Amino acid sequence: MQTHRGFMLPLKLRQRSQSLQSRALISSRALISAGAVIVAVSSCAAMEPTVPAEPGVTFSLPIGKTAAINGSGTRLTFKVVREDSRCPTDVTCIWAGDAKIDVTISRNGSSDDTRILSLTPPNNEATSGDLQIRFVGLTPVPRQADGNAPRAYVAQLVVNRI
Repeated sequence: MQTHRGFMLPLKLRQRSQSLQSRALISSRALISAGAVIVAVSSCAAMEPTVPAEPGVTFSLPIGKTAAINGSGTRLTFKVVREDSRCPTDVTCIWAGDAKIDVTISRNGSSDDTRILSLTPPNNEATSGDLQIRFVGLTPVPRQADGNAPRAYVAQLVVNRI
């Protein structure tokens, strides 16, 4: 018999105690493994690659992607194309049309700010802190032949310090 704190445990109690200890060890290992998986998955989401952007230089930002503005702690995310009424390249139009996008501005220590930018001035610019964001282009340009087919939009933007 095994001695436990000054007395002897019967065999059945010892076996039950060992079984409970084994279950507790397995449960704690499973909990640690689940926690490690959650941390790994959330780290991957946070580490999604960003598009590098230099102030004063035009850069391309695909829809759904984020640009990190060098030296500013600011990130821009191209969320959605709100409107694309630009004249298709295979049609003759009397009006050029317009395109509008949602851009989310994230600055260190501040809440996110979503702005609607248009290709048509003066609504093609937004100011956030010491930065001016300008929307200068959107590809692909519509074609009537493409109809309403989904497009892999890419915005061209310029960020300047003011």
